[in-house]
Amino acid sequence: MARRLAGWASRGWLRRVKRGLYLAVPVDAPDPAGWSEDPWYLADLAWGPCYVTGWTAANHWSLTDQVFRATVIATTQRVRQVEQALAGNAYLVHHVDAERLTWGLRPEWRHERRVLVTDPARTVAELLDSPALGGGIRHVAEILDTYLSDGDSLALTNSVGRLCNGAAFKRLGYLVERLGIHDEPLIRQCQEHATSGVVRLEPALPASGHRSSRWGLSVNVEVDV
Repeated sequence: MARRLAGWASRGWLRRVKRGLYLAVPVDAPDPAGWSEDPWYLADLAWGPCYVTGWTAANHWSLTDQVFRATVIATTQRVRQVEQALAGNAYLVHHVDAERLTWGLRPEWRHERRVLVTDPARTVAELLDSPALGGGIRHVAEILDTYLSDGDSLALTNSVGRLCNGAAFKRLGYLVERLGIHDEPLIRQCQEHATSGVVRLEPALPASGHRSSRWGLSVNVEVDV
């Protein structure tokens, strides 16, 4: 069967996604060799149970107009390599516990397949938890500013709390003040849940710059306002 599938793929009738996974190429595809499927649909086929998150979800919810090449995916499957490709689509794939699939997700239909994506509040929360998934803390600050312009700050703090990461609360509190957003209940929530110790505002860079004693942050990146 594997040889037969490979033969059909060589004729352009099938597109190999990964080992053991093929898709039928539409008969009206103008370029069968270059044809690909919707990246969310492919991700759910290859890595389900999974969900779309990071900058991909931020763009989906119109929290940013920047379009990144790679689709960000979180999966309960074990991941050996973060950067992956399926049928010409680039992905950033990371492992999460199954509990992450139980909250803060919304279904989106791609063809006949139900694909999960983080809701707006959880999208921002996950970016504060892991700024690399949002293209770095500067871009995360822009996304946060857009979200808080008409978003639900209580839903955001609830989502950050579910992630159980005090560093995310520190980044949130610092950025809210840096952006000049006047939301005292939000600031109090961040102060109450911030953990001890000093963490980096931008985890991808070494500790440098000044230290914010108020937020326990090494401000190693300047965020423009």
